[in-house]
Amino acid sequence: MTKDDILKTMLTETSCIQYSGGKTQDSTSQVCTEEIVVISLNERPLTTQVATPHQLEELGAGFVISQGLARTIDSVHVEGLTIDVKASKAKDSFNSFIESSGGPASETLVAKIESSLTISRDMVFKVISSIESDLWKWTGGAHCSVLFSEGELIAKSSDVGRHNTVDKVIGYAVLHGIDLSRCILGCTGRQPLGMITKAANAGIPIVVSKAATTVRGIEQAEKAGITLVCRVKQDSFCIYSHPGRITGIA
Repeated sequence: MTKDDILKTMLTETSCIQYSGGKTQDSTSQVCTEEIVVISLNERPLTTQVATPHQLEELGAGFVISQGLARTIDSVHVEGLTIDVKASKAKDSFNSFIESSGGPASETLVAKIESSLTISRDMVFKVISSIESDLWKWTGGAHCSVLFSEGELIAKSSDVGRHNTVDKVIGYAVLHGIDLSRCILGCTGRQPLGMITKAANAGIPIVVSKAATTVRGIEQAEKAGITLVCRVKQDSFCIYSHPGRITGIA
C-alpha cells in the first residue's frame, strides 16, 4: 500500500463554508476518518474502540499489552474492522467488556520498570521533532505517537485518539520483537493516569510529550519507574519523575 493509499483510508474530503478575510466561500476540507473497531482476545470480545482504520494489527496487539492482559502476543488477525488477538498466556482475569476508549480499565501496574536506559537532553528534542504527522498536516485533527530504539525512530502512528496512537506503536514493537525496555515513547497528547499506565504495562521507561501531564499521571510515573518529560518546547522541557535517565542537565 502506497503512502497516498494509506492517507485515503485515514482522511475524507468534505464540503464546508470557509470564512477568511471577511469573506465566505464554498470550499472543501480534509477531515480524519474514524470507525468503530472491535477487539477480541482469544475469540472473546474485549472492547470497541473509536479509531482511525489504519495499523489495526498493531492497535489490537498494543491494546492487549497496554491493558496488562498479556505480556506476549501469538498472532493478530484483522477482518474488516474486527481485530482478533491470540495470546496463549493471557490472564484469565478479563471478564468484563471494556466499554471506554479513554484508557485502561484498570490502574493496576503489571510490574515496576527496571531499565538502565539513559538519554541526552538533545534526544528529548529529537523525539519531539519527529512527532508531526501527515494526517495532522492535512486535517489538524489527529494525534501522533513515535517510538525510538537505540536513538532511531522505529515506529510512528497517527489516529483520532491519543490512546490509540500509543497502542499502535507498542503493538508494532511487540509484533516485531523489539525490546520495549530500551525504547522511548513520544506523544503529542496529554499524559494523565491512563496514558502512563499504558506505557508502564508495556515496559517503556521514558515518556516524552509536547503536552502536559496531571497529578495522577505524575504519581503513576513515579510509582512505575517511568521518566516522564512533558511540555517540551523549542529549548525547554519539564521532568516530573525519575530525572536520572536524562543526562547532560544540572
